[in-house]
Amino acid sequence: MKRNLALRAVATAASTALLAGAFSVGALATAQAATRSTVVVLSQGDITSLNSGTSDNNTAYNSLVGSFTGMGFTYYNSDATLVMNTKFGTMKIVKQAPKDFQIQYDVKSGQTWSDGTKIDAVDLLLSHIVASSKYSKAAGLGDPSNADTKPAFDSGNYGGAYDDNVVGEPKLSNGNMTLTVKFAKPLPDWELLAPGPSPVHAMSLIADGKKGLQSAAVNTAAKAKFLKDFTSKNSANLKKIGALYTKGYDVTKVDKDTNALLLISNGGFIVDKFTFGDSMTFVRNPKYNSGPAMATKNPIKTVVIKIIQENTAMIQALRNGDIDIYYNTLPTGNDKITLAAMPNVTTTTRVGGNSSIFHLRTDTGFGNTDVYSGPFAGNSQRAKDLRKAMLLVTPRAQMVTNLIAPVKADATPLNSQFVFQGTPEYDTITKASGANVFSDGTQAERTAAALALVKKYYPTASATVAPVKVRFVHATTTLRTALAKLVQAEAKNAGFDVELNSIGDLFGTKSNQSAQYDIIMHGFGLSSISQSNGCSIYKSDGANNVWGWNDSTVDANCKSLESDILTAKEVTAKRAAIEKVVIANAWGLALYANPTITAFNKALKNVKTAPVGNNVTWNYFEWSY
Repeated sequence: MKRNLALRAVATAASTALLAGAFSVGALATAQAATRSTVVVLSQGDITSLNSGTSDNNTAYNSLVGSFTGMGFTYYNSDATLVMNTKFGTMKIVKQAPKDFQIQYDVKSGQTWSDGTKIDAVDLLLSHIVASSKYSKAAGLGDPSNADTKPAFDSGNYGGAYDDNVVGEPKLSNGNMTLTVKFAKPLPDWELLAPGPSPVHAMSLIADGKKGLQSAAVNTAAKAKFLKDFTSKNSANLKKIGALYTKGYDVTKVDKDTNALLLISNGGFIVDKFTFGDSMTFVRNPKYNSGPAMATKNPIKTVVIKIIQENTAMIQALRNGDIDIYYNTLPTGNDKITLAAMPNVTTTTRVGGNSSIFHLRTDTGFGNTDVYSGPFAGNSQRAKDLRKAMLLVTPRAQMVTNLIAPVKADATPLNSQFVFQGTPEYDTITKASGANVFSDGTQAERTAAALALVKKYYPTASATVAPVKVRFVHATTTLRTALAKLVQAEAKNAGFDVELNSIGDLFGTKSNQSAQYDIIMHGFGLSSISQSNGCSIYKSDGANNVWGWNDSTVDANCKSLESDILTAKEVTAKRAAIEKVVIANAWGLALYANPTITAFNKALKNVKTAPVGNNVTWNYFEWSY
């Protein structure tokens, strides 16, 4: 989106990630139950919301929930191919003029939400509300571009290709089974702009104070009310739904007292129970028909997401049979050895759309209010020099040699946040960006250059005198802690006093956004493959830019990547131009492409890891024992 990385890139401007499930009663089965109908999946971070579409909840852990409870027009498979989900519906271009580009979305008839309510194109309209700044302003819901005041729908989907190019409001037709969206020009990656379905009838009911599942007639009336509110831009009613969208799906528990309307699903499973910090249980959705058919031989009846944040405990849980699927983008060499030795476990290692990144704060993040005044603040020469010095002392080669190569022997430091190694584009971008300054020569030479920069402002700085105090935050994992200690030790040689702060869930606690920290090391994963990969990090109003970065050249190139149909050469040139600004400003560095380990119970069939999207859960419908 943005796993298990902590941050997921926002994949599409129009998709809404409001993907919950419907109320049901069921019991938690253990992974070793005799019937073998339960799958327990590992999550390395806390689940904080049933809605991963808000700016505060756009994490892989929350997206994991939606992967079981929501189905839309597309999904990525294990080959990183975008699959058209014709069980839900189809899409096609119906007009392609220079200033009039129209896409028609047809929802397949016969589908229902888990409470029996008909699914139609009205359920796609929430996507427009949470992705169109023009609609938000016209409906009195706030200006999403205003960094000081959040809009009524605090969505992470504003500011992309959809937002920049949509014209007017989507048009319903064909008995409300078809939605047509008009754009100002033909767009690249238009398939990724498909709107996602949301149970708008339930949202309207909750906004009106209703609790519990309602009759068919009440549900139908509620959907009609939502449509009327959308069409008339009823600010008062829409603000109530906005409050629900923004905070109403944040959960610490799900039990018999939970409002069943919060749990409506069109995926294969329904949220049944949840205890914060421990686990979430899902049961089968008997009305599921929005995606590929579920396996029928030895099918999965219950899914449990088990939250375990400590590295050793994760592996022990797999060994004991307490979890069935282990997925880790931050494995250590010892992890790999231990997993490979387990006799009843299948283990695979691959590199996908996940990377580890080292970022420096420059200002208050977009949409936040805490003021940053640390040593890297602003764009003065002093700030740039100190940031550059910090990047120069980041021992990426040592990181990879000591900690990543034991998992993937051919791993090397990564010099781009747009593309991975092994392609001509990577070579072109990295040569043009100037990123080689952070890998040329030996680490001792780079550290000496860093010390020279620091001494311009702190003349007494040395390997024994560290006047530049910086606060470094990272996730509490074995690998991240080891990587951070390497940075701390090398930085001391250039006059940096690095304070390490490890936090179990950086993103659930919003520590990644906090202005008290100068440096963050984190993971970033792509939830789609598009021209604009990485722009959500770099743009001044990007959904994943919480470090205060702001540059007009970056914004202009990102806008073009999002909205212009470009040749491959033009795409590479614009990506290189962005990376050049990033390097010149010393905002941060990619560290390496994450070697990801998936290990699972050998009795469980059809576990196929995908490099992007819902990495390990994308084909849950194929799972069986």
